[in-house]
Amino acid sequence: MSWNDIEEIITEVKPIFDAASDAICIQNMQGEVVYSNPYYEKMIKRSNTELVEDEQYIYKGTCKTGKIVIYHDISEVNRLKRELDRLNQKLRKVQVKYSFKDIIGKNKELLKVINTAKIAAMTPATIMIRGESGTGKEIFANAIHNNSPRRTEKFIKINCSSLPEELLESELFGYKEGAFTGARRGGKRGLFQEADRGTLFLDEIGDISSKMQVKLLRVLQEKEVMPVGSTETIAVDVRIICATNKPLEEMIAEGSFREDLYYRLNVFPLFIPPLRERKEDIGLIAEYLLNQYNEFYNRKISEIEPSAIDILQQRAWYGNVRELENVLSRALINMDENEVIMTAEDIDAALRGETIRPLKNAGQEKEVKPRLPMNLKEAVELAERQCIEDAISRHNGDKNKAAVDLGIPLRTLYYRCRKLGI
Repeated sequence: MSWNDIEEIITEVKPIFDAASDAICIQNMQGEVVYSNPYYEKMIKRSNTELVEDEQYIYKGTCKTGKIVIYHDISEVNRLKRELDRLNQKLRKVQVKYSFKDIIGKNKELLKVINTAKIAAMTPATIMIRGESGTGKEIFANAIHNNSPRRTEKFIKINCSSLPEELLESELFGYKEGAFTGARRGGKRGLFQEADRGTLFLDEIGDISSKMQVKLLRVLQEKEVMPVGSTETIAVDVRIICATNKPLEEMIAEGSFREDLYYRLNVFPLFIPPLRERKEDIGLIAEYLLNQYNEFYNRKISEIEPSAIDILQQRAWYGNVRELENVLSRALINMDENEVIMTAEDIDAALRGETIRPLKNAGQEKEVKPRLPMNLKEAVELAERQCIEDAISRHNGDKNKAAVDLGIPLRTLYYRCRKLGI
């Protein structure tokens, strides 16, 4: 086939190729482009276009003289996939609070924990989730429940460190009418009864008193509760998931945690790796969190710059995913409603705890005003949150030293952390 034949073929198919929605070019034997349609010309000018090459030979003769190459633009497909992921994320929040799809990451150790948790979820075994504060222990507990045969029943949670001993006892086991001054008329069902046939999540289990440890052990052994002020027991069928960031083994050696209770709770342990040991997941987690918070903060961020991810990956994250959530929230609050890309400048300012909009253009002289919430209470809470997070981060998670820096008692710091979700 001569070159004139090739030109004749190109002329014949040119109207079809010109109207095609794919990028098409024809190359000679030397790899030189001898024809390209308008869409191809448009696509090669876009440096961020994602293309897939698909070689197709139209005539037998072209095999000897060159080839036709069709490029499929998949950037729109990927955009639609990201949008679908966002919609599925919202849908899961409607159906259940958390599922295993809400545990984001490709780290090998994390994936091992997820796979193990899925297996354990299908059994009635008591599960103890271990991990630093902010690693997502509650999300794991919720996902386990929603992947278990008890998924249609209640998932009840309680933070064991948030209540004094007397209140914790009545919350867990309930009380009879007249059991104490101020007791509700008719008494009150405890959380064990509320979670009957479902799951009870005991967070911060390492903080319960010795007296409560004895009572909890009895419930686990006998599978029945005795409300405060009552002499009669009530049978319960409850699946227990507990969590702690405390060194229980050391506490057993010191005598502050019962060994028999430990073995009742530690039937199936799961250890969640801290964020600093899976930094390759930070970009995925950041994208997930931005999808989650866009609506809450009335923003439209669809992308976070690679350089911004690089900055996030350099941080130690002693507050783990919870600390990352706070930094991204701070960055979102500082951004304008019409922006779609979160930059390295946004992240850098948020990490420094700034509430002033960073200048993104070198020549910009316009004064930048603070972007704080309009509501005074929310603004005060935001400032308080930033002070507490920075103090804890400075001391690598040591809240005792952070409390000294902040000039408040340790108990007050714990109270404020719980209230602010830190």
